[in-house]
Amino acid sequence: MSILQDFLTASIALVFVSLALAFLHASKAESPVRRSRRGIEINGVLRKLLQHIQMHRGMASIVLNGDDSFNAKLKAKQGDINDELRALADKTTAARDLFVGAPLERIQSDWETLRAQVLQLTVPESFERHSALIQQVLHLIADVAERSQLDVGGPVPHALSDMLWRRLPELAEDLGKARALGSGVAAAGQVSGVDRIRLNFLVNRIRLGLKAMQAAISEDTGNRFGGEAHQSASRVQTSVDRLLQMIESELIAAERPTLSAAAYFGAATDALEVVYRLYDSASTSLARPKGYHKTVTAFGAIRTA
Repeated sequence: MSILQDFLTASIALVFVSLALAFLHASKAESPVRRSRRGIEINGVLRKLLQHIQMHRGMASIVLNGDDSFNAKLKAKQGDINDELRALADKTTAARDLFVGAPLERIQSDWETLRAQVLQLTVPESFERHSALIQQVLHLIADVAERSQLDVGGPVPHALSDMLWRRLPELAEDLGKARALGSGVAAAGQVSGVDRIRLNFLVNRIRLGLKAMQAAISEDTGNRFGGEAHQSASRVQTSVDRLLQMIESELIAAERPTLSAAAYFGAATDALEVVYRLYDSASTSLARPKGYHKTVTAFGAIRTA
């Protein structure tokens, strides 16, 4: 009888140990929502880095086209980029699972080289070097979105994640290129045939990007992006349309542009700011999806779902 009791006691103890280990594992396991939120947080920092490098490209275009009034702003923007890279390094120390290889190290290295050489480059060289660096950041945003389960298996539907972490940054980059090219034209006070072709190409791409954005927003019937993002989308359309009209009438169609570089750079920056406000408000909403809640296990551990 004692042997049977000892066996039963040992069996019950083993069951409790197994349950305890199962609960402990469940409490430590990362839910799709938590992983998605980590990706959204990292992409928020990458978004700021993207915005600063785009601004640096536009400022460099103005300076290299002969307008020295942006020298101090260019130097200050370099400090902003360095700050964002440090913030990104701090954020990603414990998030290496969201990266493939060492993309941040390459971005850091390429940025340091560009920063040191930018004022010795030609206008086309500066544009190409900045744009290549920006492409690295855009690719990293898409990679983080995919690896944090924003595209597959996570709480964010593919159509929405594709718009927010691929199409919207691409729209912002087309606007950023138009800002850099247009600012250079305004600073130089002359527009070449090649400038007209490149600006016209970007205007058409931007209009296509706006259509894709509006189509994705209209598909968000569950309001996953949130009311603020839907309102921001309308403001994006208005602000960007206004900028495109300026590009067409005062740069492309002008015999000799009289628009100041500062005025054009400011107008293009205002349009980009509205795009990034849409990005931020939609990201904030997706980071707190409907149905998100915390549960407490039998052993007091908190899990998110």
